Amino acid sequence: MKSVIVKAVGLFVVVATLTGCGQKVEVPPAHVGKIMTKDGYKEGTIPTSKFRLDPCWAYCDKLVTLNASDQSVSEKLKVFMPKDKLEMAFDIRATLSVDPSDYEQVFAKVGTVDTNNDGIFEIPLNTVYKTYAQNILMAEAREFLVNYSIAEVASSREAINAELSQRLAKAISERTPFNVRYLGLADVDYPTIILEAQKNAAQRREMIEQENAQLEISKVQLSRQLQEQTMQRKIDVEKAKAEAEVNKILGDSMTDDYQTYQSFQVMNKMAESQNKVFMPVEMLTTVGGQLQLK
Repeated sequence: MKSVIVKAVGLFVVVATLTGCGQKVEVPPAHVGKIMTKDGYKEGTIPTSKFRLDPCWAYCDKLVTLNASDQSVSEKLKVFMPKDKLEMAFDIRATLSVDPSDYEQVFAKVGTVDTNNDGIFEIPLNTVYKTYAQNILMAEAREFLVNYSIAEVASSREAINAELSQRLAKAISERTPFNVRYLGLADVDYPTIILEAQKNAAQRREMIEQENAQLEISKVQLSRQLQEQTMQRKIDVEKAKAEAEVNKILGDSMTDDYQTYQSFQVMNKMAESQNKVFMPVEMLTTVGGQLQLK
């Protein structure tokens, strides 16, 4: 009996000792924590650290952590553009983190989950985002973008994006517990009819450029032919002038004396020939002279 009592006491001491040590817990990097007691949260937040909870008997304290890191979020948004009467799709991307001055508000108003079933509870940053910022971001973006046409978005995207980012950052910073690291449009999806129109316009521009290029080639070819024809005409004119000058010189030189001289030259050559008939030149114009030659 005594040994049973000793064992029971020993077991009680072991259990009491283990219980009295408190649960070992950790606040991970980029997180903050708070201790939840049976009466609510203890005052103040706990930075990244490892420690044990207070010893407990009936009700044990719990560690609740909040992700305080920067988180990237992306929202797909379809907006009806009144100026074009077409629907246009956008991606809005943001990088957010909970403002340290709002930690207490988030712990007080956002529910906790035991993700790993290890008795350590957390407030997921995505839950905080959906609770406070998601609807504001999408509503503000839609209200801003409907003021523009699709052509304005396409031609002034950088300026519109800067103005939108400024507006969204202000709304989120003033109306939610988040600090904004980045906000902007991404992956703008234009309506199919607009894309087809742009494609057709590009094809027309390409055809016009090709026609203009061919026209330039034709101009060069015609210019070369004109130059060749001009040069040929100049050559023909020069040849005609040369022939005219030769003919004029010959014509001017055909005097009566020159013709008589040429007749004597012919007669001299005929005199040297064995086959000859002497006839006065004057007889060449008579009938008898011509009959004699026959």
